Amino acid sequence: MDIAVTNPLFKQKLLQHIQLLREQLVLTGIKEGLDHEKTIHLSQKLDEYIYLYQSYDKQS
Repeated sequence: MDIAVTNPLFKQKLLQHIQLLREQLVLTGIKEGLDHEKTIHLSQKLDEYIYLYQSYDKQS
């Protein structure tokens, strides 16, 4: 098992990062539009972190 996954602060840090990405996604979507490259990139990044969180949550 990876050392980062066993760290008790890992889940909290993931949640904080997910919230930050959500906020950035919303603001970018409003400012640039939903089909803008920046918005799509942030959406994909958010998906990656949510998947990582869900994978972590299954292991703990």
